[in-house]
Amino acid sequence: MNNTQKKHSKRGYFHYQKEILNTISEPASFISNKYKYVFVNSAFNNFFGVKTSDIVGKTADNLWGKECFETEIKPLLDRCLEGEEVFIQYEGEIPNNGSRILEMNFYPHWKSPKRIDGIISTSTDITLQKEAENNLKQNESRLKNLNATKDKLFSIIGHDLKGPLNNILGFSELIEQGYDSFSDEDIRKYNKLILESSQSLAKLLDNLLTWSRSQRNIIEVSKEVFPIFAVAQNNINLLDNNAIKKDITIKNNVPQNFIAYADSEMISTVIRNLISNAIKFTKPDGEITISAQNKEKEVVIEIRDNGIGIPSNKIEDLFEPDQTIVGVGTDGEKGTGLGLIICKDFVEKNNGKIWAESEPGKGSVFYVSLPSKKE
Repeated sequence: MNNTQKKHSKRGYFHYQKEILNTISEPASFISNKYKYVFVNSAFNNFFGVKTSDIVGKTADNLWGKECFETEIKPLLDRCLEGEEVFIQYEGEIPNNGSRILEMNFYPHWKSPKRIDGIISTSTDITLQKEAENNLKQNESRLKNLNATKDKLFSIIGHDLKGPLNNILGFSELIEQGYDSFSDEDIRKYNKLILESSQSLAKLLDNLLTWSRSQRNIIEVSKEVFPIFAVAQNNINLLDNNAIKKDITIKNNVPQNFIAYADSEMISTVIRNLISNAIKFTKPDGEITISAQNKEKEVVIEIRDNGIGIPSNKIEDLFEPDQTIVGVGTDGEKGTGLGLIICKDFVEKNNGKIWAESEPGKGSVFYVSLPSKKE
């Protein structure tokens, strides 16, 4: 074969390759070993919003930008030019096409058994597929949480509601049947037990109704800027009698100029639950302190006690509906663990976070971070 025949043969072979790439419905290109586009198919033009005349002969950094090319694209091309077939999933900004997720494939083009003269690249846009997968995962997670919620609800109805109701019925019946034989002191004692059971039941029902409304997205989130000190103080005033009964001191150390951007009623419920828990698990003569720290774009509220603390292996499960962690207070107070689940739900609905630190015998600290201004 003479030189002219060889030249026509090479042109014919490259023309054949271009025809094949043009039949592909996905973006495809041929890139030289100098990182220049030698050929792009029509799908490439459509996807990247370019014309063949504008891209052929230009290096890849003209399309991707120098920074993206140097950090993301060039290392892949270099691996391919060394003889490796490269397959990656790229997620980021695509030239002229916004944020996308691509499966990018790079194949070395062997001009001879010992020489690579370029790279054949193909891409597949899997953005919608990934979104569908993420939606499916979110739905699976949501269904799991709903099932855990249902199980928690049945557990509370079957056990925690039954106890106070039985106490109320039992002591009421006892008083009714033996009223004439009981002293005033006996009746007062039984009446106190009925009152405590009724209060426990009322609080439980209130939490159940709140939780139920939240799970069904009936509660509207109405965000506003509000002073944290005032919300904390209002709840201290509401719970002061409970603290006085156990000789517990509650201090409000939140600076009066600290603010949060959230639903003030929801956050009030959160703070009230956390103070109530702190009272429950703090011994007589103990102390509870509410403080706050201002950070760059958020404020972190701290509710600290010097109570009995929480074992480290139980802290992570405190806010999970599928975990049942029910502690008994220092004065025999009982709970369901439902309050903390509501706290987590309300905080997250306000773009915040809640977490705890504790050490048995040394007390606990519950943290609530919230945006400090409108996003």
